Amino acid sequence: MRAAFLCGIGALLVCQPVMGAEDGLYEGVWHTTNRKLDGTMTCAVKNLGEEKWTGRFYGVWQGVPFDYTVQFSGKPDKLTGKATIDGADYTWSGDMGTEDGERFKGSFGGNRYSGYFDLKRKQPGVTAGARGPTVR
Repeated sequence: MRAAFLCGIGALLVCQPVMGAEDGLYEGVWHTTNRKLDGTMTCAVKNLGEEKWTGRFYGVWQGVPFDYTVQFSGKPDKLTGKATIDGADYTWSGDMGTEDGERFKGSFGGNRYSGYFDLKRKQPGVTAGARGPTVR
C-alpha cells in the first residue's frame, strides 16, 4: 500500500511542470504607442540557466489567436531580446525583478510597432486559458 502511494506521488511529480523561482506565468496588457493595438496577453517564462530565457507570449487579439516564443537574456531585472514576428524585427527590454518577481514589465520597438507591456504573475494552479499552459 505504501509503495503504491509513493509511486503515485512520484508519477504526479514527474508529470507536473517544475517551475524555478524565476520561471512563471504572467498575464496582463500590452500597449502600442505608434498605433492603437492594445490587448491582453499571457507569457510563460522559462529560465534556461546562464542568464538565458524563453518567453511564450500568447493570447487573442480581435478574435485572432497569436502565439510567439522568443529568446532573451540577462538578469531578471535587466532582460533584453530580439525577435522577428510576422516578418517584422523587434528589440525589447524587460524587468522581472520588480515587486519580488510578481511583475514582468517591458518595452518594445521595431519596424512595425513600438510600445510596452505590464504583466502580473499568475498564481500556481490557475489555468491560463485556451491554448495556454496549465500550471499546478
